Amino acid sequence: MADVSIVIPTFNDKSYLEKTLNSILNSSMFQGEIEIIVIDNGSTDGTVEFLSKKESIIFLHDTRNLNSPYSCRNRGIEAATGSVIILLDATCVPHADWLKNGVAYLIENNVDVVGGDVLFDFEGELSAAKIFDSLTNIRMKESIENRGVAKTANLFIKKNVFEVAGLFPEGVRSGADVRWTHRVSKMGLKIRFCRDSIVYKPARGFKELIKKQWRVGLHQPLIWRELSKKYSVFSCLKKLIVPVSPVSVRRLLRENGTTDMQGYYLRVWFVAQFVKSTMAVANIVGILRLKKANEKYH
Repeated sequence: MADVSIVIPTFNDKSYLEKTLNSILNSSMFQGEIEIIVIDNGSTDGTVEFLSKKESIIFLHDTRNLNSPYSCRNRGIEAATGSVIILLDATCVPHADWLKNGVAYLIENNVDVVGGDVLFDFEGELSAAKIFDSLTNIRMKESIENRGVAKTANLFIKKNVFEVAGLFPEGVRSGADVRWTHRVSKMGLKIRFCRDSIVYKPARGFKELIKKQWRVGLHQPLIWRELSKKYSVFSCLKKLIVPVSPVSVRRLLRENGTTDMQGYYLRVWFVAQFVKSTMAVANIVGILRLKKANEKYH
């Protein structure tokens, strides 16, 4: 039986996954037994062949629920023997002290869930899309402290939490982490942020960013409904029509960016506008899908 189980879903992430696994295996010593569980979701880029040769890794498959990292996480959680389960994205490369610091914070502060920090790696190429992605997505500290929710990119969880709150919804592509951690918070379980448990994630280019925001936008109405937030097609149409405030983009760059980033102001504003419009349309589609599902159910 392991003390810690690290659960990593993957789909065509071979190049990043190699870095992530190497970083885990070379990280600062953790005084306990570790098991690494990687769950493939139908990769075709050599990931399966690569993982099949890794004797130190528990390698699982989930091809029943393709395009669902949350189903993959469920399979890993079911197989895990550790008293602490760590959910990590295949593209998140941990800092050397990541494991030691995250587990220590979870145990010493007697909390149930800990979200570590996620910093973005520009991989040597700065662009407006990457800047926008790095300044607006994940934001673990803000999500936990202001909303009581967290993202599964870098999450430490006591195993008994799953016995109380259950697993993630099956077959879901996006947004299930926010829904699950919100349920955990409502149950009175403690979620905290640990700034010293750091992973590095590649910032997305424009095409990848828009695809991501479309997925998020489609699932937001479901999250809003579970959070009892008001929403409508009309409110989403208003978001589609009203442009992004240039002042808000300047403030975002000034408060969170560097001097180099601020030179990209106009291009970041364009990306912000495109993202806002994309998400508004996705929200409308998501609302209509919910209504159709409700009518079918009733």
